[in-house]
Amino acid sequence: MLANTPQNELLRLASQTQMSLAQMQQQAAAQAAMTGASQHIQVPQVNFYPSKHPNPKKARKKDIKQAYKLLKPTKRPFFSPKRAWGGKYRYNTNTMRCVIDGCDVENLIRVAGNVYDQIIDEDTGLSLWDIYFKNPVTGEVEAFVARENVTSGRKMRGTYCPEHLHLYHLLTKWEKEEEAEEEAETGTLKAKLRKGVSLVAVPVSSIKKRDNTPPILTKYEPFFDMLKKDNIPITHMSNVATGMNDLVVVVFDMRQFNAGNNTRLLFDALAINQMQQENQPLPLPQQQNEGSA
Repeated sequence: MLANTPQNELLRLASQTQMSLAQMQQQAAAQAAMTGASQHIQVPQVNFYPSKHPNPKKARKKDIKQAYKLLKPTKRPFFSPKRAWGGKYRYNTNTMRCVIDGCDVENLIRVAGNVYDQIIDEDTGLSLWDIYFKNPVTGEVEAFVARENVTSGRKMRGTYCPEHLHLYHLLTKWEKEEEAEEEAETGTLKAKLRKGVSLVAVPVSSIKKRDNTPPILTKYEPFFDMLKKDNIPITHMSNVATGMNDLVVVVFDMRQFNAGNNTRLLFDALAINQMQQENQPLPLPQQQNEGSA
């Protein structure tokens, strides 16, 4: 446990492992947040132990291997009859449940606050909530779902609790570091040309996302900025034929405001995500005349 570890001890551990001091501090913050939540409810803790191998590259490989092992979704026993109707994964039910330990994420956020938002990446300054639960283009809240093989395989219905998601975040960063080192060693232009790969300069303006917002609606941009800032769900319903937005729906949930928090964000994000995956056009409202004859 790093939650109550002094700063000088974290510095000593960082010098003995391939993890940086900032990553150690992130892990300590994640464990501290989960420990604080445990005063109200039962929460799991991740037993990840960084490798102390003297070779940083080998230490990183060991850490990656251990992270994959800890992030694999929990399976039911092979001969369990529940596999017949519930599937082989024990906690693969919805985006408000961790696929590894079964942590009720919705209850965790309701009782202890948004723990994801308290864990900050040292490079970008963004929280886990900003990185994994918000669309990078639109800024809208959307569900993060785990994969069967951690970073590959089919998407599941479940998610990760804050501490497991932090470990997943570190895993992706370590793998990017490995890829960058491999690219520096074997990814020269000469090697790419031998494989028939060439580099072409493309103007940024040519790949910019097309905005089909009519000019008459631009005056409402401050209103939508306020909605995004307050985590109010905004749903864009696209036309299957044209791929452009036909309808925009803003969801005001009074239960969310009366409770004084965002406990329904994950549920709303899941509903929006499922609606977008189905990609079914909604019927246009029909005009009705309820006035007197």
